[in-house]
Amino acid sequence: MGKMSQAVGNRLEQFGRYIAAEPSTTRRDPGTRIQSSDSILSESKRKRATEGARELWRNYSVVAWAVRKHLDYVANFTFQADTGNPEVNEQLEKLMDWWGRPLNCDVAGRHSLKRIVRLLEARRVMDGDVFVVKLASGQLQAIEGDRVRTPDRNVSPQKPGDPPAYTHGIKTNKAGKMLSVAIHRRQDDGSYVFERNVGAGGILQLGYFDAFDQYRGVSPLTSAISGFQDALEAKDYALAKAKITQLFALAITRENADAFDNDDDEASEDYKIDFGEGPVKIDMDPGDNATFLESKHPSTEFQAFLKLTLQAALKSLDIPWSFFDESFTNFFGSRSALVQYQKSCESKRDDLKETLNRLTGWRISKWLARGVLVLPPGVKATDLKWDWIPAGIPWWDPSKEIKGDVLAIENNLRTRSEIRKERFGDSWRDVVRRKAEEDKFLLETLGPLALGIEEEAPTEIEEESEDDE
Repeated sequence: MGKMSQAVGNRLEQFGRYIAAEPSTTRRDPGTRIQSSDSILSESKRKRATEGARELWRNYSVVAWAVRKHLDYVANFTFQADTGNPEVNEQLEKLMDWWGRPLNCDVAGRHSLKRIVRLLEARRVMDGDVFVVKLASGQLQAIEGDRVRTPDRNVSPQKPGDPPAYTHGIKTNKAGKMLSVAIHRRQDDGSYVFERNVGAGGILQLGYFDAFDQYRGVSPLTSAISGFQDALEAKDYALAKAKITQLFALAITRENADAFDNDDDEASEDYKIDFGEGPVKIDMDPGDNATFLESKHPSTEFQAFLKLTLQAALKSLDIPWSFFDESFTNFFGSRSALVQYQKSCESKRDDLKETLNRLTGWRISKWLARGVLVLPPGVKATDLKWDWIPAGIPWWDPSKEIKGDVLAIENNLRTRSEIRKERFGDSWRDVVRRKAEEDKFLLETLGPLALGIEEEAPTEIEEESEDDE
């Protein structure tokens, strides 16, 4: 009876289970130890992953293109003030335009704010995260992720039994809040030297995070480095094989082995062929045979495999294959892929917008404190509002899409601001203002006919003559 109940219990266990939780000899066992991303990706492993991504970006055109395409859609913004006061809006936008110039924004004087945002996102994609130091001068200093490291014990002495003061260069409290960042300086031999600690109030971190208990970001390219590397190496091997097959254009065989027993070297001098002299006619001896070596390389199977490998690798950045191969699908397929890709870009843009908003608020507070930005009576600092508008996607089929947008506005389904931001990444108010300036210029220069306005004919008024009186 006991054996029967045990057999029934074993039978029930086969149904009540999660297969992924059961050990198996037919697949790789992930184990039962759960670790945070910071523990799995140690400082040495993080450096290796970072260099792997950078190496591919430097030497593989597909990776470089994928990163640039990602930046085109994610890291392009336009500043727009929205305080409700036109004068304050104009003043604020002029100040932001001034600050965005290289000498005013970058402590090194090389990059504008627009390029800094693009470079920040590029470093975040390849390194996992990047840091921005806010300097007292109102300028920015970018710190690449590999320069943030845990200092040695001489720099950060600890008492026995204390928990680690730093996690990959970031000092936190018990709740995980960042307190300071240890910045290092690169040496020529590849080592690092501690430079300074920067408090959390003076530095911003921009990274890709997938878990709550994660202090350092992880590059989305990490899951695709092996795929890209395999594709690059396979391409190189295929190209080398194709070159080798081109070295042998003609093979001459002899059915009679006795031909090689001739004492003189006439057999080796029988055929002198130069393919560079144009069409070649070969008068063969009896028993000889000439065949041209033909190589169907790379094979269609190899091309299909390489394509599949690249498709999977590009998914790490959510880039659809139709971006890489424009002939892959039709217009509607490309349009659908673009819509889905735009959706995947929203969360990435939000991270950059949050960073830009914090930098904007910090810079405005400095202008207010120094009297550079003067608010009119009745306008408070809390009334200052703005927006960083991502780059838009122009109409693909203007004749149809413009009509659809106009109908949406007329039926109160969408606003002019939404459509203008979506299409061109700017404000419709600025368009109306510029259009009014153009109309005024045309009216003053060419007259009403330039705007399609017909002049009214003057009304003739008959004056009474003195005789009629």
